[in-house]
Amino acid sequence: MRRNTRLPAALLAVLLTAALSTACGSDDDNGKGASSSGGSAPDKVTYITGFGTFGREAYAYVAQDKGYFSDAGVSVTIQPGQGSAISLAALAGGRAQFAPVDLSSTIMQVGSGKVSGVTAVAAVHQTTDAAVMALADSGISKPADLEGKKIADPAGSVIGALFPAYAKLAGFDADKVDFVNLDPQQLGVNLAAGKVDAVGQYRVGRPNIENAVKGKDVVVLPFGKFLTESYGSAITTTTKIAEEDPDLVRRFTSALLKGMRYAIDHPEEAASVLAKKHPTVNEKAAAAEIELLGEAVQPKDDGAPIGTMDRERVAGAIKALVDAGAVKCLTPEQLVSFDLVPKS
Repeated sequence: MRRNTRLPAALLAVLLTAALSTACGSDDDNGKGASSSGGSAPDKVTYITGFGTFGREAYAYVAQDKGYFSDAGVSVTIQPGQGSAISLAALAGGRAQFAPVDLSSTIMQVGSGKVSGVTAVAAVHQTTDAAVMALADSGISKPADLEGKKIADPAGSVIGALFPAYAKLAGFDADKVDFVNLDPQQLGVNLAAGKVDAVGQYRVGRPNIENAVKGKDVVVLPFGKFLTESYGSAITTTTKIAEEDPDLVRRFTSALLKGMRYAIDHPEEAASVLAKKHPTVNEKAAAAEIELLGEAVQPKDDGAPIGTMDRERVAGAIKALVDAGAVKCLTPEQLVSFDLVPKS
């Protein structure tokens, strides 16, 4: 897989520092409400969104707006994220305490020794949401059609990181695909202009791409068709926090998932909450993303709560990446704190 640009470690650090220190890019709970533990001061944490301020991230802002975090005794500063690799670096470096991180990215980063000391505590997407999208008139209708094409994807995105494993399982040559790095907001614009043949995008982000290409039909090639055992994003924290303050993890996760449930049940209201925080958000596209999120987060097993994770499925996700040559073997317990995962 060829890339026109690379993201050196030094640049990752610069981007991370800028992202987490820019005042206009954060939203602080300001400690509203009393702590759930007898009125003591709330625990202060920083939460990084999965990627930017798209509709699929609205649930965190809903949890903040509705006072769910405050009721749980947690004061939350929300920072727009820049992808799984940067979020993992922020968690490992103590610059954030929670973030939704694609589990496949965590597997590869931990398995390669690039990151340590992180653990997932709840699923966001019950299947990997990674995908490649193209216009229907592009001639791209199946994975093999991507050979010889140019795909735009944000630097540090899990989609680019997963692409070689996806290509191997789907039966085509990743080295015959040209990847270029673009900011998330530029993906749909460049696709519509014909400057790239396809874009990397989460499936729930389809409304944003459709909005950018102004009514043209979009083809979606989901990675989950081949990475069948993989989860998508999972709420991730540090092993230190998970081991030393499991009560904080449970309170934060419960409040966040309560915000998710409310957002899914009230997509237009959730989109409005997001737009008040970030006025450039397209509310219609955001609401459509939230509706798709509802499908992505629903567990396969009837009665299982949002956020649940299964050890056997995590083992299967690891095996798929091991078989694809993307990572060395890990145990599920190296990636997930199963005692903190929501249960029925």
